[in-house]
Amino acid sequence: MKFLMIEIGSELEMGIPPNISILMSALCSAGIDTKVFSTNLYVSGAKTGDQIRTDTLQVSPTSENYLNPFTKDMKNVFEDLLFYVKEYEPDVVGMSITEPMFVFGMELLNHIRNHVDFIIVGGAFVTLCPDRVISESSVDAICIGEGERPLVKLCRSIEKNNIDYNVDNLWFNVDGKVVKNNISPVRQINDVPFQDWSSWTIPPRSLKPMAGEINTTALVELSRGCPFKCSFCANSFLNTEFHGNYRERDVSTFIDEVKYLRDTYNVSFIYISDETILTTSDKRFSTFINLYRDVSIPFWCETRPESVSYDKIKLLKEVGLKAINIGVEGGNEEFRRDVLNRKYADDVIIESIHEAKKSGVNVGANVIIGFPGETRQHVFETINIIREAQPTSTMIHLFQPYAKTELRDRCVQMGLISDEYICGDYRMHAIGTGYLSSEEILGLQRTFNLYVDMPKNNWNEIRLAEKFNNNGNRIFKKLAKQYQMKKFNKTSF
Repeated sequence: MKFLMIEIGSELEMGIPPNISILMSALCSAGIDTKVFSTNLYVSGAKTGDQIRTDTLQVSPTSENYLNPFTKDMKNVFEDLLFYVKEYEPDVVGMSITEPMFVFGMELLNHIRNHVDFIIVGGAFVTLCPDRVISESSVDAICIGEGERPLVKLCRSIEKNNIDYNVDNLWFNVDGKVVKNNISPVRQINDVPFQDWSSWTIPPRSLKPMAGEINTTALVELSRGCPFKCSFCANSFLNTEFHGNYRERDVSTFIDEVKYLRDTYNVSFIYISDETILTTSDKRFSTFINLYRDVSIPFWCETRPESVSYDKIKLLKEVGLKAINIGVEGGNEEFRRDVLNRKYADDVIIESIHEAKKSGVNVGANVIIGFPGETRQHVFETINIIREAQPTSTMIHLFQPYAKTELRDRCVQMGLISDEYICGDYRMHAIGTGYLSSEEILGLQRTFNLYVDMPKNNWNEIRLAEKFNNNGNRIFKKLAKQYQMKKFNKTSF
C-alpha cells in the first residue's frame, strides 16, 4: 500500500508542518509506505513571504542562498508531480490545504486526476468548507477534522479492494452523490503520534530562519486549538462544531517528542506552535519549566497580552526562550473590543511588552491591519501603541477574511468581497476596509515600522513613501536603508 501526500505551501516556506508529519507517522506505523511531494521549493520569481517581511522592515534580512541548490522553476511543478506519480504509483494521493492554497491545490490534482485511482483532501479549509471541496471533480473523498485514524482505516479498505464508505470524518463523492459520515469527537491530543519526517527527501526542508538564525527547526504542539473567540479567527466555529476542540497536551509527552526530534533529526530550535502558551494553569506552567530544563534547545512561542508577567517570561528565558511574540492585533481599544472580540485595555498591551522585555528576551508584537471598517486613524492608533510599547520587532499581518469567521460575514455584508472569495497570503494580499483601499493598506504595511521608530518630524516624508510610484518608492528605499542599518545593522536594499 502506497500513499503520496502532496504538500503545498508558500514559496520557500521552510519548516515541516506538524499536521502532515503526524499524519505520516500514523500511516507509517500502520505499515503503509509514504512519500511527500512538496511544492515549497518551486519558485516563480515573485517575492516570497520572508522577502516581503524583509522588504516591509519586519525582520532582519536573511539570505535564502542556502536553498539555491534545491529550488526548481515553478513552471515545472505540474509535470514534475505527474512524473513523480507515474514513478511512485501510489494507491492513494492525499493533500492538506489551507484557504490560500485551495485554487493551486485543485489545479495540481486536476493535472494528475487521470493517473490516480483515489484522491482524498483534508486540512483546515476542508473542515471549514467541506461542501465546496467535495464538489471538485478531482476529489474522491475529504476528511473533516483530524485525519490520522480515518485515513488509516480508509487505506486499509482500499488495500483490500473494498472501499469502506462508512468511516467517521470522511465524506465521499460516489458517482456524483455525496456520502456524508458522522464527525467523531476530537481525540485526546496525548494519543497523537510523534512526528515522522522520513517521508521528506529534500535536505533543507526542516531548515527555518528563526530569531535571526537558520536552524533545523521543529514545530511542536503543546496544545491544540484555542479557547478564545476572536472574530477574525475560525477557532470560534471549530470550538462550536467540535466540542472540546481546545486541548492541552501533557507536558511530559511534549518533552518526550522534543527529545525524540532532537535525537532523531538533530533539531536545534523549537517553535511551540500554540496560539498562546501562557494561558494555562500555574501548575502546568511550572511543570513545563521543570521538565524543559533538561532539553537544552532554544525555543520561540506566542501569547496574548493579558497572560504576560515578568516572572513567567524570566522563567521561560532561563530554560531556553529566545523570543516571544505578543498578539496586539489592533490599537483602538473600542474597535478591538467590539469588532475583534479582544477584551484588554491599551495599558495591558504596553505593560505586557515592557514586562517581557525586562526579562531580556526578544519581544515581537503581532499586529493586523486592514480589518473591515478600519480607518487610517485606527491604524495610527496601533502605530502609537507600538511606539509607546517599543517591542524588539513588529510583524504586520494583512487581514484575511477566512471562511467561517465573523469578520468574513461582515466583509460580505459590506460588499468588500463576494461569497466565493478565496483568501490570499496574509503577508502580501489585502482587501479594502470600506475606508482604505488595498493599495493604501499595503502602503501602510511597508511604512508601519518607519512610523513606529522614526521621529514624528519624519512623518510627512514617510507618508510620501506609502505611495507605490517612482517618488514614493525612491523615498521608501532611502528611509528603509536608514532603518535597516539602525535596527539590524545591515541592509537588503
